Amino acid sequence: MVFLLLFSTNSSAASAATKPGTKCKNLGDRSVVGKTTYTCLKSGKKLIWTKSATPSRTQAPKPSQSPQNTPTALFGSPEQTLAYENMKKSMVPKPVGDLFRFHYSPSAVKSYRDYLEIELRDSMKYWTSVYDNNELFNVFYGTEIDLDWLIEAWRPYGFDSNKGFAEDFRGRIKREGNRLNAGAVPSQLDSSHLSILRHSSLPTDVSSFLPHENVHIVQQFTSKYQTAKMPCWLREGSANLFGNFIFAEKYGRELYNQAKRGDMNNYLWGASGVELRNFNEAEWFTHLKSLEGNFQGGCDYINRFAYGSGLLLSEMLMAEGGFDKIMDFWRAFASERDWRILFKEIYGIELDNWYREKAVPYLLREYSRVGK
Repeated sequence: MVFLLLFSTNSSAASAATKPGTKCKNLGDRSVVGKTTYTCLKSGKKLIWTKSATPSRTQAPKPSQSPQNTPTALFGSPEQTLAYENMKKSMVPKPVGDLFRFHYSPSAVKSYRDYLEIELRDSMKYWTSVYDNNELFNVFYGTEIDLDWLIEAWRPYGFDSNKGFAEDFRGRIKREGNRLNAGAVPSQLDSSHLSILRHSSLPTDVSSFLPHENVHIVQQFTSKYQTAKMPCWLREGSANLFGNFIFAEKYGRELYNQAKRGDMNNYLWGASGVELRNFNEAEWFTHLKSLEGNFQGGCDYINRFAYGSGLLLSEMLMAEGGFDKIMDFWRAFASERDWRILFKEIYGIELDNWYREKAVPYLLREYSRVGK
């Protein structure tokens, strides 16, 4: 998860009195105590100092600071800058009506309920050109004690038949403990749903989590509920791409880089022990081929390989072909034809050749450029 850090130049004076859980004055203020950075975040109705979950960053450049404020200087690579500008040109936010039907467990945290409704509505404003679903989309939210409630809440809609999805949540509850922030839109052949189980002790922080999950809702709709056919790198990578864009557009463009770095380094939290930065071209190619299966080859909640690799591949597609071609690619999965053939028809190049000529060189450059 990537947390929103609103930078303040007044952090040093507060550092002497900063302790985790104590009150602070201004949302987003930062305080550095020794090697630990604390951020003033909302917990319920209170503002408290919270240990930052992301590395400390320098203050974002002010508009008057030139040339550091140019897009290339801010974003670091021409492909990334072009991808962002293409999204900004095509994804113009417009008002939306009621699109969701919300279901809350008795233990659901009210501050997160309120945030959930606002964030999903605001995220969907960017998708009005492609999302025109006339049916309300079901959203379920509960805490770590609510898996049984969630399964029962699915039952009237027939979602309880997906036993594997429930077992996946059960494993995440056990594995993640008080860090639990599980959300997913299952790849299933119907209207699907967004289900969230979140530990009740977590503060209601602004993050790219909900914009990411909202992308999966749009993927399901545009592909006519065929996201199970998508390669893992596309399903999760494009969700990161668009989710990070919407997050940055709403809360500050400089946060795109922060979110991107978190996604690229997500694999470091996995159990595989693989170091992607040591891959040569041949190893990267083999790795990408392994990510073509949906939730196989490391596209999972443990190794998380496709989240960063897929983000960079999706960024390259956005830079080269723009928003409309990615939407065409998503829609293509409704077809019975091989998606690799459809990729060539849309992008004019064989998929494996695109990996070797475009994707792998970009992966090598970006993983070399972006720090851990």
